[in-house]
Amino acid sequence: MEFVVLDTETTGMSPQRGARLIEVAGVRVRDWKVCRSDCYDSLIDPACIIPITITALTGISNLTVKGKPPVKDVLKDFFSFVGDATLVIHNAPFDLSFLDYYGQQSGLGRLQNSYIDTVEMSKAVFRYGRNNLDILLARLGIVPESRHRALGDALATAEAFVAMLTRIGTNNITRFIKRPQR
Repeated sequence: MEFVVLDTETTGMSPQRGARLIEVAGVRVRDWKVCRSDCYDSLIDPACIIPITITALTGISNLTVKGKPPVKDVLKDFFSFVGDATLVIHNAPFDLSFLDYYGQQSGLGRLQNSYIDTVEMSKAVFRYGRNNLDILLARLGIVPESRHRALGDALATAEAFVAMLTRIGTNNITRFIKRPQR
């Protein structure tokens, strides 16, 4: 199986309430290994002012995205990068809501890929407590390279995904795969 672990950075919590994509990234996992040389990462000009709280969290400012491509161009390239791979996402409903919303707005449609939510995997592996990305990474002893940036979080999630697979066994992966019904 081939996987693409993805992450997005946004200006807020809901695309239906006007929040925009400002960065998208993905990294391939092949043969149960993270392929650091096979990544996609792009900033996006959201055509709006980035809230200061988002800049403080991500380091992405209005100047950072000035002159970057619009969402339609980035998603066209990103959807092509993803192809028909199974997606791996930490808190999948959040990222998929943005990718689907802006994919539809751009005339590209929704991603039809099957996906795995690493929050669900974490619940199965650890069976207690919270399962946000920081807690999951700490439990697995993974130090992220660049937290709250799309590529850094995608790489950290990919490492967590592979680490959890070693605990549950790769033959059990199919129980976590979901089909799109969004």
